[in-house]
Amino acid sequence: MAEQKNNEKGPVSLKEEPAKQEQQSDVDSTPSVGEAGGWGAYFRIFSYATLFEIALQSISALCAVASGSGVALQTLIFGAFITSITKFASGDKTPPEFRRETSRLALYFVILGIGRAVLGYTYNTLLTYCSYRISRNIRRAYIKSALCQEVAFYDLGSGGSIATQATSNGKLISKGIAEKMGLTIQGISVFVTAFIVAFVTNWKLTLIICCIAPATILVMGVVAGIEAGYETKILEVYAQANSFAEGVIASARTVHAFEMRSRLVNKFDTYLDEAHGWGKKISPLLGFLFSAEYTIIYLGFGLAFWQGVRMLARGEIDDPGDIFTVLLAVTLGSINITMLAPHSIDFTRAAAAAGQLFVLIDRQSAINPLDKSGEQPSETIGHVELENISFAYPTRPGITVLEDFTLNVPAGKVTALVGQSGSGKSTIIGLIERWYKPTSGSIKLDGRSLDQLNVNWLRKHVRLVQQEPILFQGSVFDNIAYGLVGTEWENASREERMTQVREAAQLAYADEFISGLPNGYDTEIGQRGGLLSGGQKQRVAIARAVVSKPKVLLLDEATSALDPHAEEVVQQALDQASKGRTTIVIAHKLATIRKADNIVVMTKGRIVEQGSHAALIAQDGTYARLVKIQNLSVSAEEEADESTSENEDKDKVEHICADPADLTKTLTRFETADRARLEAQKDRDSYENHKHLGFVGVIWRLVRETPELKWVYMITLISCVLGAGAIPGQALLLSNTVEVFTLTGQEMEDEGSYYARMFIVLAAGCLVAYFTVGMATNTIAQALSHKLRRQSLEDIMRQDLQFFDRPENSIGALTSRVDSNPQAILELMGFNVGLILIGILNITVCSILGLAHSWKLGLVVVFAGLPPMVGSGWLKIRANAKLEEDNDKRTSNSAAIASEAVTAIRTVSSLAIEETVLDRYVSELDLSISGAVRPLCLMMLWFALTQSMEYYFMALGFWWGCRLLSFGEVSMYNFFVTFMAVFFSGQATSELFQFSTSLTNGKNAANYIFWLHELQPTVEENSHNKDNAPKSGGPIDIDSIRFSYPLRPDATVLRGIDLHIKEGQFVALVGASGW
Repeated sequence: MAEQKNNEKGPVSLKEEPAKQEQQSDVDSTPSVGEAGGWGAYFRIFSYATLFEIALQSISALCAVASGSGVALQTLIFGAFITSITKFASGDKTPPEFRRETSRLALYFVILGIGRAVLGYTYNTLLTYCSYRISRNIRRAYIKSALCQEVAFYDLGSGGSIATQATSNGKLISKGIAEKMGLTIQGISVFVTAFIVAFVTNWKLTLIICCIAPATILVMGVVAGIEAGYETKILEVYAQANSFAEGVIASARTVHAFEMRSRLVNKFDTYLDEAHGWGKKISPLLGFLFSAEYTIIYLGFGLAFWQGVRMLARGEIDDPGDIFTVLLAVTLGSINITMLAPHSIDFTRAAAAAGQLFVLIDRQSAINPLDKSGEQPSETIGHVELENISFAYPTRPGITVLEDFTLNVPAGKVTALVGQSGSGKSTIIGLIERWYKPTSGSIKLDGRSLDQLNVNWLRKHVRLVQQEPILFQGSVFDNIAYGLVGTEWENASREERMTQVREAAQLAYADEFISGLPNGYDTEIGQRGGLLSGGQKQRVAIARAVVSKPKVLLLDEATSALDPHAEEVVQQALDQASKGRTTIVIAHKLATIRKADNIVVMTKGRIVEQGSHAALIAQDGTYARLVKIQNLSVSAEEEADESTSENEDKDKVEHICADPADLTKTLTRFETADRARLEAQKDRDSYENHKHLGFVGVIWRLVRETPELKWVYMITLISCVLGAGAIPGQALLLSNTVEVFTLTGQEMEDEGSYYARMFIVLAAGCLVAYFTVGMATNTIAQALSHKLRRQSLEDIMRQDLQFFDRPENSIGALTSRVDSNPQAILELMGFNVGLILIGILNITVCSILGLAHSWKLGLVVVFAGLPPMVGSGWLKIRANAKLEEDNDKRTSNSAAIASEAVTAIRTVSSLAIEETVLDRYVSELDLSISGAVRPLCLMMLWFALTQSMEYYFMALGFWWGCRLLSFGEVSMYNFFVTFMAVFFSGQATSELFQFSTSLTNGKNAANYIFWLHELQPTVEENSHNKDNAPKSGGPIDIDSIRFSYPLRPDATVLRGIDLHIKEGQFVALVGASGW
């Protein structure tokens, strides 16, 4: 078909999407995501920070640097403890002196803990808050660019699932610049400060082992760069998948009607297969990343210990405490660099997500409605001229739709365009609206070329009513008032705007039925006005179009989809609205345009004849043949009685508008319904009332529901157990090395060489264990992401249609959940779950090890230190879970607004309300941010405690252990084993809660997926009825059917219907809308 219809549609079709390889360069000239992504995209994120955010981030960075310096300085305190202990063991200090000195040193740990709590709270809170605001700014720029794109951009399928990308990618960006960035800055600070401490303590020994740093950084840099490329590819595929899913969800009724669910879900799965393929390539990268870093650290540790002992034996080092200070400083610095590896994954994902958004942000629209340039005449007459217009759609550049087309549309007259489908009628509407640019020729309004006029001004003075009008979520008043945007009444009081709205509604014959709605003009009408009948929606759309009193009115088959009852009313409204305005009408039903001043008959993009109805009938040409086909009466009598008929029609309209059946059309907005009406469905359909599983329950269920991964789970568990052995092994080795320093000469060197080799053995174990953990966990995560994305769409599409009527289940919100929930589970069940399991094993084994070697020291430190730390972490996780859950709810509102606008881009552009929609979107984002501030501040209090508690842990351990040592109640070896074990246990606990965000996001996402999977529709195909199908074409018996919609049980729709349809019968159901 030559003509591309301009009916409202979303950015995706349910049909197979062809590969659009040959498209006009001026329409799709944007760079690829790969070109826009990379680390350049990550650093560009910060260009969206205002001076306020830059100031807060600067404060945060300073606090993170100071916190990191404090972490590194603990090595000096630790070294001083070792020196004091060795001097006490050699008899250089008396027990009272030893206790006094160690008490003073323990106090330093307490001071460090307080400092880190304050600094950690400050930088984490400020960075997270800034991440919300910067993400909001990027989302705003992205949606603004989307709304500014020309319609041809969406025709080409380039729009993708814009609302979902804004939400999902926005979350990835926010996560990549929040507390993980603070921990990274702190880690770098620890690294730098630790090496400074090491160099100051003994530069020779430090110089030998400083190779750890460049090797670690090199590994991270190489892996992060390659992974960023893969993440970008995955996001590109997911963008296509989300776009397809959005189209499927938006067409839920069609999918149900034609039982298309399985085929469409399988099509969706082809995208997931491709993304899964890219995801698998990340597995060896993560294995190499983590195994290499831990291996490098322990190899460096072995080298340092070997050289340190040799230097001590040769007299190059006087104090064994210096060796421990250097060892701990370099190890601490390297471990902190290593801990950046999990954070680097978030950074690469943020960079890839940002790069994807920047592609559209950077795209220059061929017709930008927010461009302020162009003339804005003070007066408009409404004379439209099309001169020598030729045009081909960007999607089909080789097919000419209009060719050398010329038409004069006089001001104040009604011009009708008729012709077969594909003749170019709707194309003319699109050109006048400036949705497209003609290939050649010009279109003028009052003698001025449309190219010279401001786009926004033009669309405010040329209003359009489409065949399938799109209304927006909100009240009737809100929808009609959209037509006032850009007029003198836009910022008037509500009373003044209500006056204009009511006048327009009266003109459109809509005032009476609106007044009869539950809350009149304030009645909520649901998504796309779905709670109104077709005739009611059309009349509201007419009122919206004429409320601004435009000089030009475009009517694109405004009555063709209505039943005769509604059509009669709407046609009267259109006739009334056309009076005194330049009106261009497109109609297939020729009866509706008999009264037009000029009827233009088109064929294949050309005018074949034009004139009045009577003149064209007299010519007996193309128009007359079309009239005969539609069996219209053209008798002179009918022509003479036209004015009488018009008056009779007005009387009918008044009767129809007051008809109770029309007034009681179902309105189901929950805020206006009686609360009792929801009780029947509240428990079944509400996620809030679903029993939520805890973290262990979530992980166990995910494991149970993926039996195909049982061997991968087993390998992961074994490798985590092996990996967890590194920390207790390190504690035992360090404790044994203390005795080396009591030896002399060659014996000291021999023992030192032995323990250095043990560190090499430890490094080899880490190489195998952590490579396996990295490979296995990513394999699990990618498989779960694939399965749960498919399952989410499948579970959504098998729900009753009432599920889609709930306000929280908007198209944008559901599409966002199809993407974001599996992504959250991927992050939880990826390497994070491996590190969490290793951390838990470390805490357990180290605590047992400490208790086994000195129960007096172990009992006090483990049971006095671990419970407060675990308790603080648990409270932080709970607060984080509530915060993330609330944020998801708030974000779904903004996603719904964006989805509604983008899928109705023609309506948005024709009303010139891009800025209004953008303001609504940003307002929802701002509400989300303001609502998150208080819970964020509370949550970070607990996080600060978990990060500072390890210092109180060490202070207690050293103080109590040294007292026991001074009284001879514990040996030096057992003291060191117990202390090292408990120290590493506390450190593992502190690091464990750095993953709390991934834990809470994954838990919330999994619970929603479980709820959705368990939610059974009331009408469902199951094992009992799957094969119980009637014979095709058999009789249908409907006996005494009474029916009310589940969410409005008080409104009876069917009242005892009896209908018997025999085999082979053709049965028609007639009646007005709502009858």
